[in-house]
Amino acid sequence: MVKLNEKMKHFVGVLMFLSCSLFMSAANYPAGSPVALNGKLKVVGTQLVNACGNPVQLRGMSTHGPQWFENCICPEMLDVLVDDWKIDVFRIAMYVQEQGYVTNPNKWKNFIDTYVDECANRGIYCMIDWHVLNPGNPNANLDDAKDFWNYMSQKHGSKEHVLFEICNEPNGGCTWSTVKEYAETILKIIRDQNKDETVVIVGTPTWSQDVDKASENKLSYSNVMYTLHFYAGTHGASLRSKAESAMNNGCAIFITEFGTSSASGDGSYSPDATKTWIDWANRNKISWINWSYSDKGEVSAALKGGSCNSRNWNNLTDSGALIKGLITTNRMSYTACNGQNQHNNQNNQNNQNNENNQNNQNNQNNQNNQNNQNNQNQQNQQTQAAQCPQLVDNIAIKNIYRIVNKNSCRVLSFADDQENAKLIQKDRNENDKKQWFQLQDAGDYYLVRNMSSNKYLTNKYNPNDGAEIVQNELSNYDNPSERWKISKQNGTWFRFENKSCNNASSALEVSQAKTDDGAQVVQSTNWASKDNQLWGFEFVSDGTDVNDLKASSLYIVPTIVENEFSVGGDESEYTELTIYSITGLKVSEFSQQSVYNVSGLSAGTYFVVMSKNGAPVKRTTILKK
Repeated sequence: MVKLNEKMKHFVGVLMFLSCSLFMSAANYPAGSPVALNGKLKVVGTQLVNACGNPVQLRGMSTHGPQWFENCICPEMLDVLVDDWKIDVFRIAMYVQEQGYVTNPNKWKNFIDTYVDECANRGIYCMIDWHVLNPGNPNANLDDAKDFWNYMSQKHGSKEHVLFEICNEPNGGCTWSTVKEYAETILKIIRDQNKDETVVIVGTPTWSQDVDKASENKLSYSNVMYTLHFYAGTHGASLRSKAESAMNNGCAIFITEFGTSSASGDGSYSPDATKTWIDWANRNKISWINWSYSDKGEVSAALKGGSCNSRNWNNLTDSGALIKGLITTNRMSYTACNGQNQHNNQNNQNNQNNENNQNNQNNQNNQNNQNNQNNQNQQNQQTQAAQCPQLVDNIAIKNIYRIVNKNSCRVLSFADDQENAKLIQKDRNENDKKQWFQLQDAGDYYLVRNMSSNKYLTNKYNPNDGAEIVQNELSNYDNPSERWKISKQNGTWFRFENKSCNNASSALEVSQAKTDDGAQVVQSTNWASKDNQLWGFEFVSDGTDVNDLKASSLYIVPTIVENEFSVGGDESEYTELTIYSITGLKVSEFSQQSVYNVSGLSAGTYFVVMSKNGAPVKRTTILKK
């Protein structure tokens, strides 16, 4: 067990220390593979994160029922999915009845054991799915489920790459209270063997559509996610609205199954609706798995009929070709546990396994045009586009934010702290204060202060299209070029206009709609509500400058909290304590006391600010389990 030093001043340091210790076993997986890069996954708030606490998104394929399509599941097939399709998660759909598990438990346990190991050999995550479908009440085979999950949690629960899905699609009028009762029974079995480690995904009523109902009465266990299933030919905006309600209520969602067809799995091939769904999932950093890698002869199958017997693993249906493309493009940007920013971890893995592609990630999409600069630039825009972080709905004076471009999901920054340094967009860096900006009150406008240089955004009175935005010391007079109107446009996206322009069509934009790291941010005189002109705000802090507070002797014990924590150090240094969510919402406020009870808070990361008579003296972070 890692022994924590109580006087460690920053939770981030503690978390990184713990993460590195937890991550050591990832060395058992192939270098550069998803599991080697990310370790054992966990849930923080509504987000799936890696062992180091950084958000991740998994994309993969599900089997069909192995009792019917065992010939479609073999190591050779997995090689194709990993090396060519670039999946990072593989779902084993173990039907309970319907000629499935209950007919031969020992056979199917051995089958799952084999493919858990095959996934480990390739460094991808493996989801073990207890495929409740007919009957739709998960309690119908409760004794079998208890035995199954007791075995699986003992055998595989400690493995870095394993995820548990404990009931696929409750249906037939089965309510959330019934599903929850089942889930609590199975979660106790799993946690008795596995404590809080392995992520468990729980199905929801109405074929895993009623995530909103589950969110109103959540399970009390940590590292739990809730299942959302959709079929693009049947389900649309109303189901996405239910999912958004669940996320707003603090539920972490995993799309463990979706199809390009109607809900039956056949008919109504819907590529455009599928893309709309996947764009939504990607924006929200929701992991997803497609149904199914089989040759069943239905619209949702990825392979054409007869492909499995002939071992033709890329003999794709229209659905298969679509999904393969969606898996390989526009991968989410994240920070792996080696500290490196990964734009496409599966491309990185395959590059290591394929020397011909080692230094040309984009070559996979456009090999014939690798020397054509125009095509290369266009492709870079597609592969470099990151996934946006969680953004606030409203902004507030004094708060500190990262400012995120909608088109690229990169953040505003400066190359250095010098006077007249140009405004650019950069890859998000958790510790780079050049990416932190504070909003200050200027009447009907805002001043935008960079927290690294202590300088302010300005266009230097240049009203022209393409004018550079730079940073300068704050003027000692009411300088219009330093004043910015920030107006909400839609959802979490905002528009910047400079006061000096006196031009209703002006806007701050990324030059030429570029998505690459380091692209310049300029002033446009052609407001068109384009994505490169829209900006979101990721909350960093409540405005307390951490550097100004390091001298305080105060510290939190423990920093990884179950229900309570205390404050150590000189108690005379503070009189009150306030807790904020990561989006800046004040969730708790206390006068000084010996123990702070936070049992009512949802799992996740929170900012804690200690103040004396209203003046902040210490800011730190806790992780609520």
